[in-house]
Amino acid sequence: MVRPMTEQVINVSSIAHGGAGIGRPEVAEGEPAGPTWFVEGALPDEKVLAKATHEAKRFVRGNVVKILEAAPSRVEPPCALASTCGGCSWQHVAVADQATLKQRIVADQLRGVVQPSDVVMHTDDAPALGYRRRARMHYERDEDGTVRLGFFATASRTLVDVPQCAVLVPVLDKALARLRDHGALLNPRGEVHALTDGTDVVLALPGIKPESAQVKLAKAALGDGLVGILLRGGRQTHSVGRTRLEIADVPGVAPVTANALAFAQANAARNAALVRHVTLSARAEGARVLELFCGAGNFTRALAKVARRVWALDEDREMIGSLRTLAEEHHLPINAKRGAVGSLLASMAKNDTTYDVVVLDPSRRGLGQTESANLAEVATSRIVYVSCDPATLARDLKVLVEKGWSVDEVTVFDLMPMTPEVETVAVLTRKARKGAAPR
Repeated sequence: MVRPMTEQVINVSSIAHGGAGIGRPEVAEGEPAGPTWFVEGALPDEKVLAKATHEAKRFVRGNVVKILEAAPSRVEPPCALASTCGGCSWQHVAVADQATLKQRIVADQLRGVVQPSDVVMHTDDAPALGYRRRARMHYERDEDGTVRLGFFATASRTLVDVPQCAVLVPVLDKALARLRDHGALLNPRGEVHALTDGTDVVLALPGIKPESAQVKLAKAALGDGLVGILLRGGRQTHSVGRTRLEIADVPGVAPVTANALAFAQANAARNAALVRHVTLSARAEGARVLELFCGAGNFTRALAKVARRVWALDEDREMIGSLRTLAEEHHLPINAKRGAVGSLLASMAKNDTTYDVVVLDPSRRGLGQTESANLAEVATSRIVYVSCDPATLARDLKVLVEKGWSVDEVTVFDLMPMTPEVETVAVLTRKARKGAAPR
């Protein structure tokens, strides 16, 4: 329960996974320290007036009411909607300090598994604005045809209209502006998925049945770089124009083909760096590689250029179909299968099926404790674990370490500047067993 209007002066000392500042109330000398506060919008080394939004026995969650003493890392947000729009919650953090804070978040989460000094940050000069090539936005259409299109407010279902977004690749903004002008195509409310290869844009509109009138309206909306709209309503799917793009973001590697509903990393430049890092870390030359949660082949395409063979697994039927097409067109040694990772690992561990190298990139849920224990038996040489959630990564790494693996490298990538989102790559090798030859 939240007691009405509970406000406290909080001295913020650290940063939590998810981006909230961690601190304690300011109290007089000799008084008890009080509960830990998690304050959205606060930064380490700040003093803030915070209002509680949720109070538990040992902690309080709250929001900043007023900055009393600002941290050196606090800056003026580049977007006028930063205080209301929930799309980018770290616009108030200096770009250079965003990377430092993300490294700190990962190090704190992995404490007890690796030393904080062993967590390193990938650095480059990629832009922090105008980088996002993929977006999922929400819309509302009034009876007069007026369209509001943007993101929900922080911790809310209230739509914030975003006529122009500072983090989107400019051609996406242009295509979304065109969609606003063709509001008759849209439902009273819904969402739009957008993807660009840097030149062309494709959109997907879930919940809109591809009836003849809607198809006609979608055709009219095409132009100025918007080359295709995917309509998906009920059990029907219809492509208007060209709705798949080739994402050729890694030089010398086959492009991934995707529509706007398929997952693709939002940051082209840093995804290219991530793919290179994972491929080098795998040391897959001539090896048998198992890739779990492969998607449409973001890592598979690069691994297959050096590996003897890559067996790639994902539960998504459409993405596995795209990966199979990619393998055939580019003559890559990829065996792409649709299936559940947990079931596969359990079967492999039971039957003593092993792979030299295992690469995995799960969702926020991570792999899981049982699955991690099975993975420890399936891999023989190296594991490269790509994670978008350092908390579940820490849980799974702990299991792997207990099962005889060593965490050799942890590298942090900032694929989503202006947000607290973070990508981490952990590289593991098997510890030498006493009295046994290395496997």
